Amino acid sequence: MEERGVLFEGLSDEEKAAVEIVVSDVDDTITKNGKLYPNAFRALWKLKRMGKMIVLLTGGSAGWADAYIRQWPVDAVIAEGGALILAHGKGGDVVYRNNPMVDVQYQHKKDSLLKLTAGLRLSTDQYARIFDIAYDKKHLRAHEIRTLKGMIKAAGGHWSESSIHINVGFGSYGKRSSLLYFMESLYDIDSDRLTGHGVYLGDSLNDEDMFSFMPLSIGMHSVEDMRSRFTSLPRYITAGYGGDGFSEFVSSLESSNS
Repeated sequence: MEERGVLFEGLSDEEKAAVEIVVSDVDDTITKNGKLYPNAFRALWKLKRMGKMIVLLTGGSAGWADAYIRQWPVDAVIAEGGALILAHGKGGDVVYRNNPMVDVQYQHKKDSLLKLTAGLRLSTDQYARIFDIAYDKKHLRAHEIRTLKGMIKAAGGHWSESSIHINVGFGSYGKRSSLLYFMESLYDIDSDRLTGHGVYLGDSLNDEDMFSFMPLSIGMHSVEDMRSRFTSLPRYITAGYGGDGFSEFVSSLESSNS
């Protein structure tokens, strides 16, 4: 078994040759301190020029996903923790699909939880969310987060914790199951091809399931800062945070295509 959580010093020739599909989180993985910097944006375009399939897998809102799919060089955006996908269809049109694993009662459950937690600060992009609720972590004390997680469970929801939000969903989906569903149904890419020819990049605790699923996974340096909180570490951890670490990966991959 390969060692996990080792310092990223570049991909092996075998790893470079295998990568066809790049699946990445967005916040604090491609962005840094809430911003998209030129190095990370250039890295995305480098991936596109290399002919890689780029799939964003994010807890971000449907509103952000719409901007990403139209303005960034990506093939698909799975947003709100897996509740929906925006992708480029034939002819260049943007295709929108809901995840059938979303609870049919999600709106009622969502409205009920919002009423119960009316005093807690929501993400500033909550207005652009369709299925989930995002609570702003920086405005939550530790005891409030513990209480909130209990309330979410009682309301029939599930939660995930990113670097910036406590995200709440209603249904039997998560990042991994949603990625597998959408890749199979839209692209006819099964689990074996994804794990054999894909790489996953993330930065936080809500990426842990994907780190354990993908043999080739890369965590930004923030993972090192929280190492003791992880049960499943990525294969590699970059020296840089956010988009700097993302750029490290792309530079390494690019070296085999020059």
